[in-house]
Amino acid sequence: MYKNFIFDLYGTLIDIHTDEYCEQTWNGFAAWLTPRGMKYTGEEARELYEAEASALSARPSPYEYPETDILPVFASICRSRRPEISDEEIWSAGEAFRRISTLKLRLFENSRKVLDGLRAAGKKVYLLSNAQRVFTWQELLQTGITDCFDDIFISSDEGCKKPDPAFFNRLIEKHGLDVKESIMIGNDCGADIAGAKAVGMDALYVRTDSSPVDGTLSYCKYVFEDGEIGHVLELIADR
Repeated sequence: MYKNFIFDLYGTLIDIHTDEYCEQTWNGFAAWLTPRGMKYTGEEARELYEAEASALSARPSPYEYPETDILPVFASICRSRRPEISDEEIWSAGEAFRRISTLKLRLFENSRKVLDGLRAAGKKVYLLSNAQRVFTWQELLQTGITDCFDDIFISSDEGCKKPDPAFFNRLIEKHGLDVKESIMIGNDCGADIAGAKAVGMDALYVRTDSSPVDGTLSYCKYVFEDGEIGHVLELIADR
């Protein structure tokens, strides 16, 4: 029935919990920056981060659901203390911040089994994630699933995010997908399910601990309340 399986990442395939707001995170980030020639207190680093992020988000966008790339924020933090710092070191700072702020990161139990099973069945598998590449790429590598996808779309690269139809259409148009042969799998009604509906694509909802409480499931073709991503393989059983 379906040839193309499009997955959300966080809360669907990866179980993650981060805290970007606590004092410990910012003190830890300042402690990472300081010996590298960028002396900050945690409070100073946080204030600059918030000011730069706010300025970025205030920029006009042609999209209904715009997404900003957070990397320039880390560039401002780093270059305020080390103007000559390289792009590679700025990237490392962004990755370090994410690691410091991450309290939990793991694949859900059957995520790899599902991805491998779909590929083995000859299906196309794509990732469509509301995320920041500087944060997400290291986590894809760490969890070992970068090779599970035919293509990876990250919202910070595209300037828009789910549920914006423009984000879905980037994937659809690049790969010439027939939406009637495609299904979106996610844990967020307001992003994954609403976005699929906007482009006429079927949706599968899996409720996990990080699923938002609000949202309508009336559009969903499939609903799994038990949080078991393994149910996706039932869609290709005996086909």
